[in-house]
Formats: sequence, structure tokens, C-alpha cells
Amino acid sequence: MEFKLKIEKLSGHDTEGKVGKINIKAGEYLKSGDVIFTIESGKGALKYISKYNGTIKELNIVEGQVIKKNEIIGSIEGEEVKAAEPQKKGYTFGLAKPKQETLEPDVLIIGGGPGGYVAAIRGAQLGLDVVLIEEDKLGGTCLNYGCIPTKSIAHSVNVLNHIKHAEEYGFKVSDYEISMEKIIDRKNNVVSTLVGGIEHLMSSNNIKVIKGKAVVKDKDTITVNNKKVNATIQFKNLIIAAGSSPSSINIEGADLEGISTSKNLLEMTEVPKSITIIGGGVIGMEFAFILNELGAKVHVVEYMPKILSVLDDDVIEVVKNAALEKGIHIHEGASASAIRKTLDNEFITEITIGDDSHYITSEKVMMAVGRKANLDSLDLEKLDVKLNERKNGIAVNERMLTSNLNIYAIGDITNIVQLAHVASHQGIVAIENIAEMDVSMNYDNIPSAIFTTPEVGSTGITEREAKAKGFDYSIGKFPLMANGKALAMGEIEGFVKLIYDNTKDQIIGGSIVGAHATDMIATVSNLIGKAVTKEEASHIIYAHPTTAESIHEAILDISDRGLHFG
Repeated sequence: MEFKLKIEKLSGHDTEGKVGKINIKAGEYLKSGDVIFTIESGKGALKYISKYNGTIKELNIVEGQVIKKNEIIGSIEGEEVKAAEPQKKGYTFGLAKPKQETLEPDVLIIGGGPGGYVAAIRGAQLGLDVVLIEEDKLGGTCLNYGCIPTKSIAHSVNVLNHIKHAEEYGFKVSDYEISMEKIIDRKNNVVSTLVGGIEHLMSSNNIKVIKGKAVVKDKDTITVNNKKVNATIQFKNLIIAAGSSPSSINIEGADLEGISTSKNLLEMTEVPKSITIIGGGVIGMEFAFILNELGAKVHVVEYMPKILSVLDDDVIEVVKNAALEKGIHIHEGASASAIRKTLDNEFITEITIGDDSHYITSEKVMMAVGRKANLDSLDLEKLDVKLNERKNGIAVNERMLTSNLNIYAIGDITNIVQLAHVASHQGIVAIENIAEMDVSMNYDNIPSAIFTTPEVGSTGITEREAKAKGFDYSIGKFPLMANGKALAMGEIEGFVKLIYDNTKDQIIGGSIVGAHATDMIATVSNLIGKAVTKEEASHIIYAHPTTAESIHEAILDISDRGLHFG
């Protein structure tokens, strides 16, 4: 009897997928339960399993082809095998025991964030047997509670900003309604799609992932237990990628119930009427712009003399002015000294500026004072892994090797540069050194992306650093108000600024503040990485009309040759 082969289901709510590896060809015999091929999608890989005993008569697919739900992709001559009725499981009363398993991988990785999972994939590419332990979710803080969800909400807020200013672009919007539920649902869908993608990558690269908390047994052995397995892992090499957690400050009331972090604000179902954000760094300022646009009254308390203090003053000024214009209250050179709760469940934050004390009342308070390495997550002493001089991170060399010659550490737990893309590259460096490739980390050209409004991208040396180090340098600068694309978009705030080392004859740093700054900074990173001279850089052609043309104009301005501003 002939049966049609139909795509009856895909992963999650997907309506289409891509054909992965095909195991059986037309004309071949197969049995019920055999995997004919795999279907890949954003939520992972799905096996297309035969329900028949028989011979494939026709199979009209090729690897890489996009197929849709309910599509007929071939036929089989044979007989259908009815699935056996599942046997009812008896009650175990909690007595079912997890499987005991002993593993001896080439590499064990603790932590499945952007450092850990990238190291795992690169290790698999190099032919290493890799096991990864993740206590929470693959993707780590960045994907689940940081970079990605924040940027998803920021994009929703950007759409809201355009709606508010629609009349400037020729549209009259009489009314709109904010649905935090839908904003959060969209954020969750973005996150789950990406997490599913990582799970698929783990599976397709044959990387064994064990969920649970890693526990040190001795300097060569880690154990991890969950409901399904009790694993003992004797590793040849270990990569610690255990990440970081939000910091707090030691003041009265810092532990009051209801004080927010970035993690719980990413799940908010209602926008607070008012919020005091303690910390004016990247996380604090990104949330300040998001919450302000959604209608909250925002106060930012920053201990340093200026917000975003790692940036140059002219970059900070653009962001600060934009914040003030939107009604965000910024208190610089201010220290939070106490937090108290009122009878109606609001917060009073006491701040000190100079010799004067001031009080801010708000519905919510958010701590945004940085992150601390998860040094207590493992018994580092038993692993013979030492901390750095400041005791705030694991000490590593340029090859990401710790004091134990079989153990590497990457990402936030090293507390060198707490950025996801740095963790990923550190992971590649660590795993390639395990594979005896002899590579090193270089921190001279690390891009930073800040999603305020306007955005900020920076990389390499700032002007402040160049001045402090006594470099003979020149500046090339171009304002976005003179750029055609920025003017057409109505986003003319900001500029491109390049730092040029006159002695080395090469670009050594750059900052961009304005529309698409976080995307454009990659071009500057490449110019620095290739040690391009200003003459070489001036002959690179940029598409018109784009905001990226501003980079070319800044390059020309190094030699006072700017064409569209002067």
C-alpha cells in the first residue's frame, strides 16, 4: 500500500523549516522508528520519523530546502505500524533514582553564556569532546536577562517614540495605547527563539549539555546532579565561565523588599509612575531612557562626576542633553546614603551632593551599580585556582589560563571586561589554546555598544586616554546634522569622532553618538584592527546616502580635508 509522507508538525509554532541531514534515499527500505531526515528551525531540530515499514518510493527534498507544514514531500510503499499504547507508569513515591554517569571529556565547560557556549561550539569544530554544564538557561545573563531582552524592549520604545513624533513625518496619530504585556511577550519570543537556536547548535555539534549546579569534588573532578542524572565528570581541561550577578551598595535599606534590578524590570507588567535609578552607567542610562519613554518619572543618581564616565566628555554631553530634554532628572557627583519606605509603600532615597542631603520620592528604586563575578559558585581553592590582586575575579594570563595549568577562565568571572562579545572571544582563545593553537587576547580594540537615545558606540583609545598617555594625536570629527541620511530620518543628534596617532600614522580609537552608532562602530574597529593609515582610509568608498558616510568625513577631517562640513 502507498502512503504519502507529509510534514505534520514542526518545532513550536513554526510554519516552516529547513531540511537538515537526509539519512535515507528513494528506493531504500526502512522500518518504523527510523529517522528519514531532520528539520531545522529557530527553535531547534526535529527528527522526521517513519511510521511505516517499507520502501521509499519518492523523496522530493534536498538538504537545505525550505519546507512548510502540511507539505507532501514524498511517498512510501509498505505498511503502517500502529504505535503501541503507552504503559501507565506506576507511582514511585519519589524513589526513582537518577542515572549514574561517569564522563571523561577533553573539555568541561561550566556556564552556558556567550563565553561558554561559543567555546563549546569552537571546541566541537576542532574535534574535541565537549561537555557543558548550565545551572539556569543556555545563553546566560546576556541572552536571557540582559543584552537581548533590553534591546528588544528598547526597540519597542523606539517605535513608540516614532509614533509620538509621527506628525513630523506626515502622519497624524490621534491615539495609541501601551501594552506592556505585548512588549514583554515580544521580548520573551525573541529570547526563546535565540535560546532554541543555541540548543540546536549544541545538539548539531554533539555537545553534551547537563542542567544543574557544578560541584567541585577535587581538582580534576566535577559532579552535577539533576532529576535524570548524577554525573561525575573527570575532565582533561576545564573552562570556568560562571558569569556575574548584579551588585548592590552597602547602605541602609539596600535590602528592602521591592528594590528592583534589571532582571525583574524586564518582566514588569506595569510601568512605574516614578523610579529612582542608582547608577548612571550603561545599564542605568539604558533603563532611564526606556522607562522615561514609557511614561515614568525618572531620577538617575550617579556617584561619579559624570554619567557614562568611561566616555569622552563631548559624547557624554550629547547623551546627557538628550536625557534632560526628555525630562530625565540626572544627579551627578551624588552618593545614595539611605533608602526608606513610606507608609503608602513608596521609597525615599537620601542622596548626598557635596555637603548637602537631598531626598527623592519614587514608586520604585533600581540598583544599577555594576556586576560582581560569581566567585562563590565554585570551590576555587579546591581547584587550585587563584584570584587576581583585587580579589574580584579569577586571575588569568593572555591565553585565559589560570594558576591551574588545566583550567581556563573566561567572561565576567575574570572581571577584566564585562561584555558578552569579550566573553565569546575569550572563549575562543581558551579553547584554541586547549587545542594547542597558541593564541592570545588583546584588549586594545574592544567595541562597546550603549543603547541610549541616541545610541553610543566606542572602541579603542578615547581622547581622554590619549591625552593622559601623552600621545601625539589628532582628532577627526563630523556632525550627523551634516549627513543627508540622518537629516532625512530626523535624527541629527551626535557625531563621529576618530582618534589618530600621528606617530604611528594610524587610527587608534573612535566614538560615535547618534543614529545607528552601535552598528557603525564595527567599521571603526576594522580600521583600527588593520592599522589603516588616514591616507589608505580616505580612499575607501562609502555608500550614499548612509550615516556611515560620516565615518569617511571624519577620516578626511583628520587632515582638514572634510567635504561636507567646515
